[in-house]
Amino acid sequence: MLLLKISLRPWRLATFGQIFSSLAVSFLLLLAGFLFWMQESLKPVLERLRSEQVITAYLAADAPETDQARILDSIKVSLGAHAADIRFVEPAEFVANLKEQYPDLGRELEDLGPEMSLVVPRYVSVSGVLPAATLAQVRSIPGIESAESSRDRHAHVLGAFSALRWVARLLALGLCLALLTGLIHLARTNAYLHRDALALMRLWGAHEATLRVPGIVSGLVVGVIGGTFACLGWLTAGAWLARHIRSLSPLLRDMPIPIAELAWMLLAAGGLIGIVAGVFGSIAGAAASSRSGQGR
Repeated sequence: MLLLKISLRPWRLATFGQIFSSLAVSFLLLLAGFLFWMQESLKPVLERLRSEQVITAYLAADAPETDQARILDSIKVSLGAHAADIRFVEPAEFVANLKEQYPDLGRELEDLGPEMSLVVPRYVSVSGVLPAATLAQVRSIPGIESAESSRDRHAHVLGAFSALRWVARLLALGLCLALLTGLIHLARTNAYLHRDALALMRLWGAHEATLRVPGIVSGLVVGVIGGTFACLGWLTAGAWLARHIRSLSPLLRDMPIPIAELAWMLLAAGGLIGIVAGVFGSIAGAAASSRSGQGR
């Protein structure tokens, strides 16, 4: 009981400082938790961009229309067990899609009449979650003149998301280091508030390990209170914030809704950082009490 009273002494002598420190801990933990969730949630987005693609396979100009069914069957055989949507795009469908974005060009192609088939390319569209070797397999099929994949168009997006994940990791790590540094400074400040009591306990013959308990408990209390606020904040606003992030782009819809386990991780992280900071503060407190005892 005496050690607990000594541990809570900073809350009596510097109440506002402990409260503001706890709020700062909760804010930094909540921000670090958000960054951790974001970099982890981008994994399924990157996996989808790497795997899901649309392959456009253009038929050779001299390929007869009777070979269309054979080419479709060859593509299905090359894909094997991979599920994909394979269909031949008719010239009329191509022009109709083109008119949605370029009406004048679409009308000019329609005015060509029977000669439109000589201008409009014939191609097969293959879409789905496909392995990287699919494009090369499609290109090797007889009757296919060339093929292109939408994966190449997403290369810059993949690079941007990968860089964003690394930035989020570095920021989360920096926040944790800043939080630990701040709590160590607070623990060192609290050590001077424990100095007189610890010096008296030293004179009574208290063990060195006992003299470090108040500093550790004091740091633990600040860390747990900050972690509790961060936990409650994540449980309250985490899902709401995630929904707004997912609504920014269709690419982000694969980001999962935050799970409650992350909130408890923030609480545990607050307690752990508080203990680590308390250990450093207790070392300073023990040294201060030792100097005070020697002075007396």
